[in-house]
Amino acid sequence: MKILKKEILWIILLLVISYVIWHPFLPFNFSDFTSTIDVNIPRYDTYFVIGSVNILFLTTALVLFIVYSIRALTSRLKNTIINVIFLFSNTLMIIVMSYLISVTKLLIVEAGWTIYPPLSANLQIHEDNGVKNIYYTCVGIQISLVIILILVIAKTIFNFKKLRKV
Repeated sequence: MKILKKEILWIILLLVISYVIWHPFLPFNFSDFTSTIDVNIPRYDTYFVIGSVNILFLTTALVLFIVYSIRALTSRLKNTIINVIFLFSNTLMIIVMSYLISVTKLLIVEAGWTIYPPLSANLQIHEDNGVKNIYYTCVGIQISLVIILILVIAKTIFNFKKLRKV
């Protein structure tokens, strides 16, 4: 029971840290959850409006994943409670990567050409915009997260069965 209280304190501390990273200078205010963050990429004439709750979710997932991956590795995946919390944070990171993959998929511009009317007009040549690299990196990270998820699930089940036999 003592380790469960310790993990609850860790989670509360990490939630406070992720909130401070998300909103470092202002006190807690419920109106912050409805605000938006504007991102303007002038080169491609792209403008994003992102809900600040999504940024809070991203920072929370990152902080939980980083801290609990370190804690799970230092405990050599022998602590079942830490493993379960790590599996939860890994699942959150898979959700974040799915969102990033869907956003980058929308931004990919394939190389090619277009003929606009009249047909005697010059060809309009489109070049690659390099977002494919970001897309494939996100896909690779997500595949590695799924593999880690499967391996940690197997190790946790093995530890749980070993614990029940004793």
